[in-house]
Amino acid sequence: MASQSSPAGAPPGFPKPTNYLPAVDLPRALGRCRMLLDRLLQHEDGWVFAKPVDTYELGLRDYYSIIAEPMDLGTVSRRLELRRYPNLLCFPKDVRRTFSNAMTYNNKGDDVYESAAKLSRIFESGWASILAALPSPPPVAVRRARLKDEFPRLPVDLQDKAAIIMKDIGGWIQEVDGRVEVDLDKADEATLDKLEWLLALATMRKEAGALDNQI
Repeated sequence: MASQSSPAGAPPGFPKPTNYLPAVDLPRALGRCRMLLDRLLQHEDGWVFAKPVDTYELGLRDYYSIIAEPMDLGTVSRRLELRRYPNLLCFPKDVRRTFSNAMTYNNKGDDVYESAAKLSRIFESGWASILAALPSPPPVAVRRARLKDEFPRLPVDLQDKAAIIMKDIGGWIQEVDGRVEVDLDKADEATLDKLEWLLALATMRKEAGALDNQI
């Protein structure tokens, strides 16, 4: 039976979320997300949320009529490994959805509800620590200048992705000698977030390549 009220998101007093994270710091932040997720999965109650809810095995015929967006920590883990999160804040949204779903479908006092509440508190404490360590964003002009410097060194496939992002905001684009050029002065903060993610992706590729060469 579903609970009458949905659990709240992050409790008051936690650091204000931000999409900004320098490309050089993103792999480190994702590594901390990985450690926090492993802590949840290794908890004695973590197995309950480690895979999608088996509605057939458990006989939960009304589950999908109550839970519109199923989520589980195993899916979060795979998305982290495959770099499927477009920015850092997508990670906590999925973790919170996992516990929110459990607390919405089950009644307060039920074992699953109480396990979700317990792990949710552990997660919020760990996530607050990750957020608190993030640097404050520099002025937009500084971010644009850095992107202008780094953009020509992006792999061609990532430059193409950047061109698509700029097209969405009407940014001026042209191709010169097979290289894409964009007018970064038209990029707002949300667009800068997306472009900086591409820089971070390029950095992670280089690190993965260096690791492969050492093996």
